[in-house]
Amino acid sequence: MTLADYLQAQGLTAAEFARRIGRSRSTVGRWCAGLRHPDAAAMRAIMEATKGAVMPNDFFGTGP
Repeated sequence: MTLADYLQAQGLTAAEFARRIGRSRSTVGRWCAGLRHPDAAAMRAIMEATKGAVMPNDFFGTGP
């Protein structure tokens, strides 16, 4: 699941999610748009915050 899809499904804004993981809204927005990829620490935070719904492979279009 992409991060953008997760946020939409949960009814969260990029700003709300950014606060949860300690990043800026603009950074989360760039991840959602596919303009940037999260670093390793951010990917861990995303996996934890989404309870595994969004995984590192989801940022690269690969996965099961």
